[in-house]
Amino acid sequence: MAAEPARVEVDLGFFPLMWILFLITPYLAIDGRAERRPWGKHQLMVPPGTHHFEAWYPYIFRSQTSIGAITLDLLPGASYLLKYRPAWLVFLPGKMTLVEQPMLPVATARQA
Repeated sequence: MAAEPARVEVDLGFFPLMWILFLITPYLAIDGRAERRPWGKHQLMVPPGTHHFEAWYPYIFRSQTSIGAITLDLLPGASYLLKYRPAWLVFLPGKMTLVEQPMLPVATARQA
């Protein structure tokens, strides 16, 4: 029997004064497989395990601008919330941050 997939919500957004981005459709990639997705929240079902998430947008002569990336170990049936925000300058990297993840039991949580 296959493990239950993890639920991942990805929020692709930007600061409204970056108005030019209203005209551009960003990309969301999981493990290198990219898809164009509109700005906003997207619900994804992803198999458990280690996955690499990336987001970016095309701008003028660059196909990947303001790339934000994160690698996560997803647990079966768990829910995660990721947030992507591009940099305020197109030449700087964007940010992909983990906003919400499941709580681990005290016995399995690791201290850094």
